Amino acid sequence: MRGPRFIIWLLTSKCNMTCRHCYAARFPREKELNEAEALELVNNMARSGVRHIGFSGGEVFLRPDALKIIKRAFELGMSTSVVTNGSSLNAEVAKELASCKTFIFLSVDGARQETHEQIRGSGSWSFIGTAVENLRRFSVRFATVMALNKLNWTEASDYISLAKELGALAGCLIPVMPTGRAKKELILQPEEMLSVLREAEKKANELRFPVSLWCTPFAGLVVKSDKVFYDFCRNSTSEMDLDPQGNVLLCDVIDIKLSNVREKSVPEAWQEQERNPLVKSLTNPELPEPCLDCPLKEECRGGCFARAQLISGDIHAPDPLCPRVAGLL
Repeated sequence: MRGPRFIIWLLTSKCNMTCRHCYAARFPREKELNEAEALELVNNMARSGVRHIGFSGGEVFLRPDALKIIKRAFELGMSTSVVTNGSSLNAEVAKELASCKTFIFLSVDGARQETHEQIRGSGSWSFIGTAVENLRRFSVRFATVMALNKLNWTEASDYISLAKELGALAGCLIPVMPTGRAKKELILQPEEMLSVLREAEKKANELRFPVSLWCTPFAGLVVKSDKVFYDFCRNSTSEMDLDPQGNVLLCDVIDIKLSNVREKSVPEAWQEQERNPLVKSLTNPELPEPCLDCPLKEECRGGCFARAQLISGDIHAPDPLCPRVAGLL
């Protein structure tokens, strides 16, 4: 039996920061997969045909066995990426990551130190410079990622310039969701998101620098640049999201559990996900207005269901951040 092609794995909820927008703060720190379980899970992923594992947290490198797990995945033919705050990216870690060809997503939550530290805590800005120095020293490919919220969205354009200056291969932007430690007052309004999309496209074209928009499937209504990329979450039939305890989640920002890889093999958990009635209804939704006559309806399929659940309480509602849903387009 085959499994998913891509795994998003929250390896740990442990972290050395208390970021105001952290979605992983909702996970218990007990009963996380231990080293033996994690390594066997990687073996199972490889046997099941998984091609890529995207590790996240928490702070991944706070697990003493993180590099061992990444190395096992590499040895078994899978590519890997890690989202990190950079605090543990010393020369030794960067060298190991280079040997495994791991791609790094480095969190940079503002174009200025004051903004970044207002969100992530005092002293956190210094990690960026040290991390970038070590990543570049060992030729580790990396992008930066900014979690868009009320405190930093006006700096999106300058953030993209900073990403290029740092030597990143792209500047990524993702809207914060109201889950974990993130309060609703941090969440962007549709008009603010619309402004970000326009500014991001303008800056990407000006710098001829790639910008990646995460969790914004409606972006194509606004951006047309060949330098701006975005994904369609509901259209994905090849991804599995895992929490630190091995639960298979419908999405890593909402606590709807579909299976567990401690109890089932990866292919068995994947089949359980594929057969789930909610998954089927979200993959092939009955679209409401204004999605029904939207030019992106076949790809977007109503937008982010997790955001709809978290903001409106209706997982089948149209994406509340979409400017078209908000009547702005």
